[in-house]
Amino acid sequence: MRISEQALLVIEQLKQALSDTEVASIISAFAENTANNRIYFERLETFIENISPLECNSQQWRNFRIARISIGRLSTLEAVNA
Repeated sequence: MRISEQALLVIEQLKQALSDTEVASIISAFAENTANNRIYFERLETFIENISPLECNSQQWRNFRIARISIGRLSTLEAVNA
């Protein structure tokens, strides 16, 4: 599966998430499936950044914000462990 296809799949999952814990789990699963590859995280973050608040409801917007925080935490951990 191409990087952009995986990113779009994760975005759809994030739209359906009902809690911050579920969002974090989705991002963690994405990290495991992509072996913490920085390119995958960068592409996902770019896709999330390009989502307009007008394209989603408040829960979805919150989920995207929590996802970006989770991506940042994982990236920081990756840098520390490198």
